[in-house]
Amino acid sequence: MATAKLEKNGKICLPSDMLEIHRWQAGTEFSIEDRPEGLLLRPLNGDLRPVKETQTGHSATGRDRTLADAMRNRYAKLGH
Repeated sequence: MATAKLEKNGKICLPSDMLEIHRWQAGTEFSIEDRPEGLLLRPLNGDLRPVKETQTGHSATGRDRTLADAMRNRYAKLGH
């Protein structure tokens, strides 16, 4: 499970592996929805491109393909 820490100025830095998986870059804008289980961040462009894979079936960042698939499935179940 990835974690992030709230800074004094109210900023939260997302883990670099999450940024790479989703291909989010500086300047990406998000909608923020308050839900009972916590906050939901969604990129405004709605881009959920699949993770680029290598010939071994692992993502370019070395993460297991199953993780990226599970994340996409979770987003789909939430109606994204």
